[in-house]
Amino acid sequence: MHAVKRRWFDVFLDAPARAGRAGALAGAGYAVLGGVLWVLASPPIGLWPLGWLAAGPTLIAVDRAPTPRRAGLWGALTAMTFTIGGFPWMIHLLQVNARLPVPIAVFGLLVLGAIHGVVWLVAARLIRGLRDRRRDHKRGPWPLTVVGPLALVVVEVALWTPFPFSMSISQAGVGVLRSLSGFLGPAGITALMVAVPAALLDATAHPPPGIKRRARWYPAIGVLALALVTFAGSRRITPDGPSRTVQIGVVQPNARVDVPLNVADRLRHLGELQRATAELEARGADLVVWSEGAVPFELPREQTVDFEASDRRRIRRGFTVPVVIGAITAYGRGDQWNSAILLERDGRFTGRDDKVHRMIGSEYNPLLEWFPSLRSLMPEGAGSYAGGTAAVPLETTIDGAAVRIAVAVCLEDVLPDYGRELAALEPDLLVNVTNDSWFGGAEPLQHEALARFRPVEIGVPMVRAVNTGPSSILDRDGNFLARTAIREDGGAPETLLADVTLGPRARTFYAGTGGTVIKVVAWAGLAWWLLPALVAWVRRRRGPSEAGASVAVRPDAARRREQPVRGAGGRPGRGADKRR
Repeated sequence: MHAVKRRWFDVFLDAPARAGRAGALAGAGYAVLGGVLWVLASPPIGLWPLGWLAAGPTLIAVDRAPTPRRAGLWGALTAMTFTIGGFPWMIHLLQVNARLPVPIAVFGLLVLGAIHGVVWLVAARLIRGLRDRRRDHKRGPWPLTVVGPLALVVVEVALWTPFPFSMSISQAGVGVLRSLSGFLGPAGITALMVAVPAALLDATAHPPPGIKRRARWYPAIGVLALALVTFAGSRRITPDGPSRTVQIGVVQPNARVDVPLNVADRLRHLGELQRATAELEARGADLVVWSEGAVPFELPREQTVDFEASDRRRIRRGFTVPVVIGAITAYGRGDQWNSAILLERDGRFTGRDDKVHRMIGSEYNPLLEWFPSLRSLMPEGAGSYAGGTAAVPLETTIDGAAVRIAVAVCLEDVLPDYGRELAALEPDLLVNVTNDSWFGGAEPLQHEALARFRPVEIGVPMVRAVNTGPSSILDRDGNFLARTAIREDGGAPETLLADVTLGPRARTFYAGTGGTVIKVVAWAGLAWWLLPALVAWVRRRRGPSEAGASVAVRPDAARRREQPVRGAGGRPGRGADKRR
């Protein structure tokens, strides 16, 4: 019976290595299944346990593909699958924000999938490159438990994507797993998630000749050690110091961005924001936050105080509490900035933080910055914002004590590296102002999930004011203290109010050294894969005589070309005769 089971499982593992159409269909099926599992594990579906298995089918397809080229294709297909299944809001974004027709917007989603596909193709080729380099070694190839997590760390840390994301998003709702980002950030969680199915594959694959059966489980011991180190390293240190409780309110405007507003509509909207803020102050709010771009008209950047009382654009009307407002700022008819401003009790603008990391396509278009003459060919408003140079803290006082606020505008709160910059400001509170109504669909939930890692890493509470929701107030562990629903259809403004404990910032390894460590790991992984290929290319360029000398020094390279493709455990694959 054992032999029968073994043969059945071997057939399952070796299916992508079969010759012809059968192997191609099996590899494609495994790749698509991997992408589907990532979609099911992530918001809005959120079957998070599947995240610990999702990498398995893709690893099988990549490792058992008859050629490295085919392996890269299966990695790309996984990325295309989870992009189309998890990012359909891209169509709405391009329709509303970039003003593109539906067919072009759909094509834009496919382009995003292709970009993700290229990134995952690199990861798949890295896995195969490192594995194939050791196929003929007496101890077998490098374990998938090593090269699989390394490839995903390279994807999330070293390679570029238009909308930064992490596969650890599926674990954001699980407190004990979310806390692990305090060690090596979300990429560290992703590495652990990929290591689990990789270790299972290493353990179940038939070992190379001469290798003891028990050695198959050594990678699993490594994963256990990695998990223990990650749990231990994610522990935070909180310095001694006083803590206090303040009441923080959020005004969620519920203003649809696809509905044009005239002057009267803008003034009515401003009045609704003012009444909602006055209501929060009456309920005891010490600080109120408005969402990104909530102020319905442009603010001059040289302006340092609120408008006069006789001016209908005056912001502070009917309330006195300090307010962090999202606004578009500009110098006359020149460049615009996406900003967050602190409006103090006396009507002064005491601080302004400009968005540093702009969204490519809508806030930032490199072609327009390199070639301004192309602006006339682009849709109105595309790539129209200037960027800030660095994060700027906002400071106010509550009950006579200073409160230092670090601001992330829009998608900046999903960037782990930017979170480390904000941590360096030594804030008491993290504020995110966002307008996710551009996206629709699942994006606001995905954005929220990725943002929940930031309070863990920075070690302070977080307030998220989102135009159409979900707005939320979180403690420094990323737990919800208060939260609204998504209001895609607009409506009257909603409010949140919660007691928030401010105290000394909890110190994490990631905010200090861990971010650098994970970057070194990612770039070292790329170098481990690429440098030998670069050396070989240089040797080939030197000429036939030196190339012949190189072959004489490394005869194993010629033998390896004659060897059949092997499976994950070092056995010949069924598609060994089809190497190209």
